[in-house]
Amino acid sequence: MRAAFLHLDDALAGQARLRALALAADAAVVAANDLGPDLRLWSRPPALMRLRERLRANLPASAGARLVFAGSGDFHHVTPSLIARALEACPGGPVTVVHIDNHPDWVRYANGLHCGSWVGAAARTAGVASVITLGVCSADVGRGRVREGDLSLVTEGRLALYAYHAPDGGERLSVGGHSWPTIEAIGIEAFVDLLISRIATERVYLTLDKDVLRPADAATNWDQGRMSADELFAILHGLLSRRRLVGADVVGDWSRPTYGGGLVASALKRAEALLDQPWRAPGSSADALNEALNLRLLDLFAEAACLACPATGPSRRSACWPSASWPRAYSRPVSRRARTGLAATAIRSSMR
Repeated sequence: MRAAFLHLDDALAGQARLRALALAADAAVVAANDLGPDLRLWSRPPALMRLRERLRANLPASAGARLVFAGSGDFHHVTPSLIARALEACPGGPVTVVHIDNHPDWVRYANGLHCGSWVGAAARTAGVASVITLGVCSADVGRGRVREGDLSLVTEGRLALYAYHAPDGGERLSVGGHSWPTIEAIGIEAFVDLLISRIATERVYLTLDKDVLRPADAATNWDQGRMSADELFAILHGLLSRRRLVGADVVGDWSRPTYGGGLVASALKRAEALLDQPWRAPGSSADALNEALNLRLLDLFAEAACLACPATGPSRRSACWPSASWPRAYSRPVSRRARTGLAATAIRSSMR
């Protein structure tokens, strides 16, 4: 799957190797830094509409499935727009959204979207069967704060929550009359098998916020979880080898914030960030740390063909499958797990 860069901030500006490798493999670039301040943290419908128009102009559905790098986790609420684009690019049956994050992003928010509120919009998008959120360690799912979430998502069967670590230290997380084992309690291998068994659709969309990772593996604008990069890639390998991917996005790369939306909005955003986010910026190694992870993601997704699109015709197939110009010297061999099942069939087919 080819990459795309949605530039809403300068999070990727210091990642020259990532940009060079992706652009050599026909990555798309959506220049939207002018929209970033209005969108950051939360945004009103007019700002979201401007983003959708920019995506239609610079990353149309005809460009096929994409792995979209979208900068800071402060922009995670662009994901519903990217899901809608992916569903148009890869039409077919229902899709399960797999959401990997340290936060549930499930609060209610009126008149727009917040980076902590977008899951409800995604779960209620036509064509989305459900959202599976995994990796959460934050207190947002603890007893004192769980009521802030849109619990109707759980009771309606639209959302499942697999915490990495439950706030109370227990082996299961219970919300809205439902209960799920934690990743920490059952181990990563058992969890991957459980996750695949709980995805009722053949097609998936993946959205990753790097704040799910421990600070040793990523530098973000938010409090971070306990998952290691190796555990993350075990999940991704299992998912990509056993389900069909229609699109993906990655957020969580740290960037210095600039807030917009008017004087009042920018002041409110600045105050919210002071209350909710770490005050200290990461060290000088942040770009190198984040780029290393992004390169691993780029490599993995370059090997993972978009299996939902090829039947729609040669032009869309070429937009979804790895480009012949991908620098093969960089790509690592496909893992034994990735050689099994649907993904291996697609990779072999793409080499014929």
